[in-house]
Amino acid sequence: MHLKQLQYTLEVAKCKSFSKAAKKLYVSQPSLSTSISSFEEELGLTIFLRTTWGVVVTQDGGRFWRRLKKS
Repeated sequence: MHLKQLQYTLEVAKCKSFSKAAKKLYVSQPSLSTSISSFEEELGLTIFLRTTWGVVVTQDGGRFWRRLKKS
């Protein structure tokens, strides 16, 4: 787990969009998506449900963030 991946994930959750988050983070959308997919795979859970209208934080993703905030 890298701090950058946490930062990326948080920004996508705030923006509810990979493309909007990528613009704010000054990275390309494909590299952002790849980084977060890799992060999800590393954690063994799906943080975001990807749709044609944007992204939604999953129940697992919500639990992950709540546990992280408590630490």
